[in-house]
Amino acid sequence: MNLRSFFFIFIIIAALISGLLNESPPTKIMVQFLDKLTGQNLILSKNLKADDVTVIDPGTGKPFAGWVVSSGMSSSPFNGSVQFSVFHETAGNYSYQITLADLGTVTMTYTVSKTVTGDPCKPNAYPVSDIKISDRAYLPFSYDGKSYPNILVVEL
Repeated sequence: MNLRSFFFIFIIIAALISGLLNESPPTKIMVQFLDKLTGQNLILSKNLKADDVTVIDPGTGKPFAGWVVSSGMSSSPFNGSVQFSVFHETAGNYSYQITLADLGTVTMTYTVSKTVTGDPCKPNAYPVSDIKISDRAYLPFSYDGKSYPNILVVEL
């Protein structure tokens, strides 16, 4: 391989890596469900799995696939949450109905806005805001004295 070919390949790889480094990770939103009588996490205490959870777009009635049930380390305070990864690149209001087995349904909503960054590599950003449960009382998750507004706690 001559020096010119090596230089060309190096430029291509550098451009690809630069493009990947300019991508920000998706916004994570979590919803934890607590038993209103005991305060226990319903997903953990009832041993619920992803098959026991349904998430639909109420506007279309179609299932939404961009979520998982967090079941990482058992000592994690985020274990037993329904987690969404928000990848939207379209400004607007988004709404999803989350049904937890036969225990209840909540509607989670958020807003994505478009902002100009001034960065030629990534000219627009799409921040997520106004994350809430629109049809029930909820609280932001709190741990070790810190509040996490992207994690909502709902009692069923």
